[in-house]
Amino acid sequence: MTEGVPPHLSSRIRDRLERAGLLEPAGTERELRQSISDLNHRLRYALGEYEEPPEPSTVP
Repeated sequence: MTEGVPPHLSSRIRDRLERAGLLEPAGTERELRQSISDLNHRLRYALGEYEEPPEPSTVP
């Protein structure tokens, strides 16, 4: 089906998360996925999907 996120988009997301302090510089692909997952859950909390701020859940 899909082969994942195109490298140019992944690089832009990585750069932005690093500038925002949400990802350490030179972080691994797993750390990038973790940062995106955490951001996703914080946004869902902000939208009212969760009663409490979510705890980070580990990505594979």
